[in-house]
Amino acid sequence: MTADLTLGIFIAGGAYVGLLVVIGFLSRRARRETSLADFYLAGRTLGPFVLLLTLFATQYSGNSLSGFPGQTYREGVAYYMSVTFMVGIVSGYLLFAPRLYRVARSGGFVTPSDFVAARFRNPLLSYLSALIFAVALLNYLLAQLMAMGHATAGLTEGRIPYWLGVIGGAAIILLYELLGGMRAVAWTDALQGAVLVVGLLLAVGLLISEIGSPAAVLRQVAAVAPAKIQSPSLQLCLLWLSNFLLLFLGAPLYPQAIQRIYAARSLTDLRHALATMALLPHIAITTVVFIGVAGIALFPAESGVTADQITFKVLAFLVEQQPLAYVPVVVIMIAVVAAIMSTADSCLLSLSSILTKDFIGRSRGIDEARLARIAPWTSIGIMLMVTAFAVRPLSTLWGLLVIKFEILIQLSPAFVLGTLHDSADPHGYDGRDVLAGLAVGLAIALGLYASGHRQVHGLHAGVLGVIANYLTCLASRRIRGVRGAEAA
Repeated sequence: MTADLTLGIFIAGGAYVGLLVVIGFLSRRARRETSLADFYLAGRTLGPFVLLLTLFATQYSGNSLSGFPGQTYREGVAYYMSVTFMVGIVSGYLLFAPRLYRVARSGGFVTPSDFVAARFRNPLLSYLSALIFAVALLNYLLAQLMAMGHATAGLTEGRIPYWLGVIGGAAIILLYELLGGMRAVAWTDALQGAVLVVGLLLAVGLLISEIGSPAAVLRQVAAVAPAKIQSPSLQLCLLWLSNFLLLFLGAPLYPQAIQRIYAARSLTDLRHALATMALLPHIAITTVVFIGVAGIALFPAESGVTADQITFKVLAFLVEQQPLAYVPVVVIMIAVVAAIMSTADSCLLSLSSILTKDFIGRSRGIDEARLARIAPWTSIGIMLMVTAFAVRPLSTLWGLLVIKFEILIQLSPAFVLGTLHDSADPHGYDGRDVLAGLAVGLAIALGLYASGHRQVHGLHAGVLGVIANYLTCLASRRIRGVRGAEAA
């Protein structure tokens, strides 16, 4: 990386951080009241534009800019099918989001577990769901802070060390979140989402002008790495199907995603945001996959190149070849950090809400006014703890947390089946059905994972668990119906 590019990243990064703090102060002035709903849900006033961009920025983390091109570099052109993964997320929302919004608005829900508690009236199920959400968020927040440290160290060539990147990023996120809560997070997410889209489109435009159209790039790939354009094997197709199911059923269950459903200003705004979001994967994923394919053409067998670094290697190539690439490459570099921050701030806010309301509030019977005063201190405590782990990560803790998706997906029946009927419907599912399914799903997913079988014939342990989970829910409801008929 040239000295000029490093200096540009420093200047642009400083300006960007300053803008985030300004947004935090503006969002604080926009606060209407001191309540949990205002702090954690922006007073339920998010319109379609901000709602769209905050959902987009939350779903596309820094991994999208390095992980997707890296996978494309490893697996070849066929990895373009990953577009379906992200479209599947939007489809997953439609399984329950519109019905959940209506129930949440009438019930005044703040956390995802509020729905579970109100719908099933089973304390064990409520606490277990809150615990699963908290574990998933803890993992995600820890991963983003670690990624932030690596990104800042890499982008500045070590001038900002890893530990300072972690602490600095955590401090900035905590500052604007404490100032404005969900409103600040959503507004900064909108900015970060816009930066991400603009940077990707600029980079792809410059790549096409430098190395040719997608068709020309594919011809180059066929010449230098013909194996990368072959059809995928059946085993790989099964793995992709399993990935699709994980994202289809699991990604919409991220607590920060559910809380954005709660925060929508109206059901119409929510529908418009989801409909538009279904189109974004065709832009975002197509561009990052194209970067990975261009990396195959440009660096087919260079020694020392690791797949996950291919994005930055392609960007460095652009700067060397085209002076005009300087500005968009700086934008892309900032977009990497922005994407990480947009995911981390949402995780912190949701984790704070769950610990404050679901654990502290329910266990001690504290009223909402006092919980609203406790909420900022919960966020501070969480960030201090997670930052300490990120600066000196414990491999044992990390090893335990990487199973987040395998267990998070087990809550799918609670929201999908739970929103099909209300609690008074005799044909609906009750807490015993969902709890039995959750126990079976967790036992299978964790049992397979602990025994080293993370995949069985290409299917993830969590996918097998959630299939058994749904079947158990159906069987439990059926058995209850038969027993009820016999008793009558």
